[in-house]
Amino acid sequence: MGFDLPISLCMIVKNEEAFLDTALKSVKDVFGLDDMVVVDTGSTDKTVKIAEGYGARIFNFTWISDFSAARNFSASKAKHEWILYLDADEEIKSAQIDKLCLFMESADESAVGALKMIAHPGNTSSDWTRFYNRTRHKLEGTIHEQIVPIGDNGKKIVSIPIVAVHYGYAPEVKKLKGKFERNSSMLKEALEKQPGDPYLLAQLGKCYYVNGEDLNTACEYFEKALAADEDYRLEYVYITVEQYGYALLNTDQYEKALKHINKYANFYAADKPEFRFLMAHVCQNNGLFQDAVDLYESCIGADMIDTEGITSYLSQYNIGVILECVGMLEEAVTMYKNCGNYEPAKSRLAEISALK
Repeated sequence: MGFDLPISLCMIVKNEEAFLDTALKSVKDVFGLDDMVVVDTGSTDKTVKIAEGYGARIFNFTWISDFSAARNFSASKAKHEWILYLDADEEIKSAQIDKLCLFMESADESAVGALKMIAHPGNTSSDWTRFYNRTRHKLEGTIHEQIVPIGDNGKKIVSIPIVAVHYGYAPEVKKLKGKFERNSSMLKEALEKQPGDPYLLAQLGKCYYVNGEDLNTACEYFEKALAADEDYRLEYVYITVEQYGYALLNTDQYEKALKHINKYANFYAADKPEFRFLMAHVCQNNGLFQDAVDLYESCIGADMIDTEGITSYLSQYNIGVILECVGMLEEAVTMYKNCGNYEPAKSRLAEISALK
């Protein structure tokens, strides 16, 4: 399949033989790009051979502990101005080519494209900026790099019709790649040079949050990051707000979680069903059952890419739990039945049936 798209795929890799085939195949299947740039930083496995098998152009880059330097190097080798950058542990699931072409044709100098990235496991989705014009923007930051303007071009994030999956949070991937040790070390080194930098603090919090073994430390970094930068329009700030909320819940800090979500409700609740779902979770854990039900109901059928069930069975299941807790058993059964094959709902139905 080919659409003659003026887009170059740019990737930086090292020993990615376990993942790269899936990533490149998805790009070929969905886009049929004629230019794929793979920058290798020292692979000793079959990574380069796999990339060559897909017709990618291979360049070597000496690793200097700076992701942006490697990304910008890859973009400098691209044939086209528009750059789509991915990691090897990511897969393109779908794209609306006609709408993507319209975006490229009409985009002004400040436009940067944000695709919908689904995190696996968990299957929650958020917008990640991964598409830009290399004559107008570049990457900046040694780790968890950001797209920034070149000169006076500015930066305006626009949603683009691409859906991808990021597998890097899967336990087997994290263990294989040693991501936590590498990323946390690099972020701490960067913080020594830029003490109090809110973006670095947020990314270090995310590092601990994704690792999952020390959520209290994640909370500490999230809190410091939000105290230093509360510009709710920034995508990393929203991700920090959401992950901090779940980290507070998962460390049983329910009252603090309630204060946290109330602080940001005016910024995010109207437009983000995923934030309303978090709010509902927090209210539920604080015994505010009616508020929780109202928020869960507002998520059902909402317009968002949702492979986890926030807009369907997860919200319905949680409503069922609340109804069961307050003695409304028949209504709870109805909600559980609406959950289809969701195992926790099926289990509750079986237990309720056994009691009759």
